[in-house]
Amino acid sequence: MSISKRVLLAAGVTLVIGLSSAAIAQTKGNAKSAEAATIEEGDAMMLHPRGTVHKSHVKVTAAQHEAAMRKGAREVRPGSVIYRQAGKLYMLQNGAPDFQDNFDIDY
Repeated sequence: MSISKRVLLAAGVTLVIGLSSAAIAQTKGNAKSAEAATIEEGDAMMLHPRGTVHKSHVKVTAAQHEAAMRKGAREVRPGSVIYRQAGKLYMLQNGAPDFQDNFDIDY
């Protein structure tokens, strides 16, 4: 590859990285919220008592789902909000309207 092609390629890569960084910085600058994760079919996420969120790399099987349902698993309604206050985790079902000012998305 000639030097001019290398310089042009490097300039292009630098421009893309710079634009990406600027877009990320602009989004973070005045955003109230950000998408933290996507839960696809069979995905499992766990809230740790320390407040961290872990996503399993193993899909939930139908047998695991049935066992969970027998133990009392319930559907989480859209708009539910999970938050931490005074060292405890809380979940508010249908809570999006109460917390709407905390997020950049409409419910």
